[in-house]
Amino acid sequence: MVRMHSDDIEDINEAGAGDIFALFGVDCASGETFCDLNTSIAMTSMHVPDPVMSLTIKPKNQEDLDGFLKALKRFQREDPTFVVAHN
Repeated sequence: MVRMHSDDIEDINEAGAGDIFALFGVDCASGETFCDLNTSIAMTSMHVPDPVMSLTIKPKNQEDLDGFLKALKRFQREDPTFVVAHN
């Protein structure tokens, strides 16, 4: 668990309510809330604006398609404004 500020990273052992911190090695997405197992919290969802630009991208080689799609899914999970469509 670390507190990040600009290009500085500070290791921390605890974080309190309202603190902003980062975790490494935890499978989660932006906007997820962590709490005590005995606590039930329901947060309102955040407003995600519609995309303002779009572009078509594809891997250089068809063999790279699986890794390419995996990376896009990860970006989409981490950034709710990143939208992926396949047609």
